[in-house]
Amino acid sequence: MQTSSAPCSSRRGYTLTELLIALFILGLAVAIVAPALFRTTPESELRRAAGMFEAASRTARTEARLAGRDSLLTLDLNARTITVSPSEQVFQLNPALDIQATVADMELDGNLASIRYFPEGATTGGTFLMTLENSETALRISWITGQLERLDPDEIE
Repeated sequence: MQTSSAPCSSRRGYTLTELLIALFILGLAVAIVAPALFRTTPESELRRAAGMFEAASRTARTEARLAGRDSLLTLDLNARTITVSPSEQVFQLNPALDIQATVADMELDGNLASIRYFPEGATTGGTFLMTLENSETALRISWITGQLERLDPDEIE
């Protein structure tokens, strides 16, 4: 059996320069595409805020039913926070949101708008109109069932 120490000319690899150019092109593509993939739009921020309202509403409803006493979902219109009492769980909304709340007079205290959840499932109810830039969404919490529903903003009285 013969062995040869001569390099095989049919096997050719990539040079360091070729690898660096390929990595540079890949890095450039990621730098251009990544911001477009992770950019938040007003619509996505409104969907996120509606999701937080939904989670807070579910939490307040569950607390009222399990504890057998009223619970309170309170929206601070200045701080853009939703607090569920008595557990004091806080949900932070986007500070750029413009929020208009319509709740029962007894549940309105300055910049605090509240919805009271009763153990049997009813609530004091309310509607919320959230605006961010030129997009808006509306939510209603039913006073009979306590269910949160998303509305067309034109449906708000």
